[in-house]
Amino acid sequence: MALTGDPDFRATTFIIVDFETTTPTGRPAQPIEVAALALRLHNGTWQERGRSTSLIRPPAFAPVTPADTAQTGLTADQLANAPDS
Repeated sequence: MALTGDPDFRATTFIIVDFETTTPTGRPAQPIEVAALALRLHNGTWQERGRSTSLIRPPAFAPVTPADTAQTGLTADQLANAPDS
């Protein structure tokens, strides 16, 4: 039986988590966004069951650079009033 034919698989909601980060030179990556997407297979098609996203203001030593914006689509202005980590 194919995995998608398994009733337990079809009854499972999968949560996909994604992080976006800044990449300060010489330091670990710093989170600036966390997002989650809930999906469940229904009649052979993945259907969204929920989603959430939260912005995080980076610390001063890890500002959003043009390279970060090009990679993530997020700007320093968008994160200026976000809660810090």
